[in-house]
Amino acid sequence: MTKLLTAISALTIGFAAPLAAAPEDALPTKGDEISKYRDAGAWTIRKNETKGSCFASYKAENGAIVQFGFTEDETAGYLGLFGQTDAAIETGQNVAFIANGNLYGGVATGVGASIEDGYEGGYVLVNNTDFVQDVEAGEELVVFPETPQTYIVDMSGASAAVYEVRKCTNEMGS
Repeated sequence: MTKLLTAISALTIGFAAPLAAAPEDALPTKGDEISKYRDAGAWTIRKNETKGSCFASYKAENGAIVQFGFTEDETAGYLGLFGQTDAAIETGQNVAFIANGNLYGGVATGVGASIEDGYEGGYVLVNNTDFVQDVEAGEELVVFPETPQTYIVDMSGASAAVYEVRKCTNEMGS
């Protein structure tokens, strides 16, 4: 297990440099005006009136809240992870995750806007055009923060959520 965590840490450090160029403007932040757009299966699509963008959120069986969103041109996206007891991911922490069999990673950015009180966490920016398609594939998402805990999220219905995020984002831009 230690070797796996060391390998993941090395990979995330390697991914960190290109992520710095990803647009942080799309990330929800505390104080943003966020409202519900609609549901897409187990996913809730939310409008961020402050940023003029949309994102999807899902509360997993383990209690963690997962969020994803992307830029309008889908060249970059983000994954947010929030937990109740401690921050699921903390600022500066290396985070790796697997979506649709592909490995992504980066350094967690500041604490974001949780959609429920009592949750803490943050976001990992992903500057990779495959990210949206991999989330859309709707398979299991495995997140490896630099903690003893691994988060496994059933991404069933993510395809419908991605469709609704696109629709919401297009409406916000109109």
